[in-house]
Amino acid sequence: MNTPEPDDFEKDLEDGPLKQKGFTSKLQHDIENTIRQKERTKSKLRPILLFAGIGIVLTGVFVFPWQSLHTQSEAAALEGTPMEAMAVSTVPPTPISTALLIGLRTEHEPAPSGSGRVLSPLPYSTYRTMLIAPVRGQLQKTAEGTGILMPYKQNFWKIDSLTHTTNTGESHYLSAHLADQPVKPEKFVDPPDKEFNRAETLLFAGNQYISVAESEEAWDGNAPYKANRIWVRTLMQLKEARTMQFYKKPVDKNHVSIMDVYGTSVTSDLANISNLADNSFGEISGQSWTVQREPGRWVGKVAETPRAGSAAHDGYVLRDFPRELPDKVSNHDDLCCSWGNIKASWPLATDALTSPMNDMLVIFEEGKLKFYSYGQAPGSEPQLTLALQPGEQLVMAQWATDHYVQEWIDKVDRYLPAASGPVVVEDLAGARTAVR
Repeated sequence: MNTPEPDDFEKDLEDGPLKQKGFTSKLQHDIENTIRQKERTKSKLRPILLFAGIGIVLTGVFVFPWQSLHTQSEAAALEGTPMEAMAVSTVPPTPISTALLIGLRTEHEPAPSGSGRVLSPLPYSTYRTMLIAPVRGQLQKTAEGTGILMPYKQNFWKIDSLTHTTNTGESHYLSAHLADQPVKPEKFVDPPDKEFNRAETLLFAGNQYISVAESEEAWDGNAPYKANRIWVRTLMQLKEARTMQFYKKPVDKNHVSIMDVYGTSVTSDLANISNLADNSFGEISGQSWTVQREPGRWVGKVAETPRAGSAAHDGYVLRDFPRELPDKVSNHDDLCCSWGNIKASWPLATDALTSPMNDMLVIFEEGKLKFYSYGQAPGSEPQLTLALQPGEQLVMAQWATDHYVQEWIDKVDRYLPAASGPVVVEDLAGARTAVR
């Protein structure tokens, strides 16, 4: 088990048609086993962590509907009655006491370029953040706004997507700033009289690490080129000033390598991945990698890139990485049960999230987010249903418990004002920057 770092421990404290609905007996049994395993694991923590976490453990003991779970399971076994038929429970569902701050990304195809330009604009993404929290016993969306709002240490930070447009091209780039401070557009030194297009895409936002994909179209002499890179950065590295043009520049040091996260022991893993790859593309150094979403979990992917000194344009091919992500990259990413069990109860589900207290289950299904309280009677309707935009993807899931729930409700309401459209800023040279 990964020992939490101080920042992570501090963050923990802040923190279709269906064939059958709800929770089957098998699913409930697996949830029991998972929770018991977690409790056994917790007992191995150092005394100071055990002491700090005892409040959460006690809350789980008193709030979780243990009696309801055992009563229903035993009754079904004795009577031979399917769980789906047992719609009446004498014990109410587990009250949801957790809040979820969820970040989502939507990719857009650009409009055709004009003014006789040869290069076409690149696809770009927009983002939104929602806070889902219990208010007077009712689960609801308490705030929504553009960009990605994320808790970092004792503050909230905002990641906005900005668009810098000139007569010769456009750049979509990410800007990180304290949530209570204004956005500061970056200064660009555009190549004179040459077309260019650039785009930065946020793929993942965790406790302190983020994953960013970069794309660029420009000219290499008289020929057009397209280049792509992918990085894991810290939030502070994203905040730092950086050059947007990256083709043929030295390796960007403003990133976190996979060795920085796992240590040098991963060199053997990288060698094994290289041996399994066909090596027709390049090399696997561990400098370029990403955090990618798969059903029910975040996973690490390492990039195969052109060999050093190669004349090939920048690009990458993602390869599976065999290790689990540590808590410092993505914490609270455990499902209450296996993905197979989720699919058995929600066959059309494409993803799922479970709260740290196992009191909230979120199902991504048929273009909707469906929120359930554990212990609901089988076949019951979700506590809350929210529509997703077409093609919208998960970027971030952050949780709050205890008194931080109300604190998040108050702060996020201030930091996520709904925006009707992008705010456009024009500089002295006539270039326009849109903040989304």
